[in-house]
Amino acid sequence: MDELTLNGITQYYAFVEERQKVRCLNTLFSKLQINQSIIFCNAVNRVELLAKKITELGYSCFYIHAKMLQDYRNRVFHDFRNGACRNLVCTDLFTRGIDIQAVNVVINFDFPKNSETYLHRVGLSGRFGHLGLAVNLITYEDRFNLYRIEQELGTEIKQIPPHIDQAIYCRRFMVLQR
Repeated sequence: MDELTLNGITQYYAFVEERQKVRCLNTLFSKLQINQSIIFCNAVNRVELLAKKITELGYSCFYIHAKMLQDYRNRVFHDFRNGACRNLVCTDLFTRGIDIQAVNVVINFDFPKNSETYLHRVGLSGRFGHLGLAVNLITYEDRFNLYRIEQELGTEIKQIPPHIDQAIYCRRFMVLQR
């Protein structure tokens, strides 16, 4: 975990009620410049339900979770990595050892319970020296986890503004060395 970093990743939260999450996600899709996004849920059944909702809203969407056969998971991952789909809904199965250059947005539809999971999830948006954006949908019940994760990681997760400048998540960043 010490090797992971939040450099180049802008982090926001949207304070929402559970019943508002899909509408909020739809708004994010319409306003953000998404190359590819990964949307995290905390439970397998929520992954499949959310993927269905996203498809019903008219967006391309795959899903992946641990209860799927390994061959099928491999195929979904391969197709997503090759750009066959813009959005992937998944559980934490998909957080480690995954590098997909085109992913510039990670959305925590369900906020993680600990800082290590948070770091692995949002880190997927800023790989290969690219900028990334992490948006967290926070319910009343999540507020203490949000604060604790900020403290443990020494980071600030700001409230989402009405407009997000594409320059903060749609290009490469350079680390200056002295």
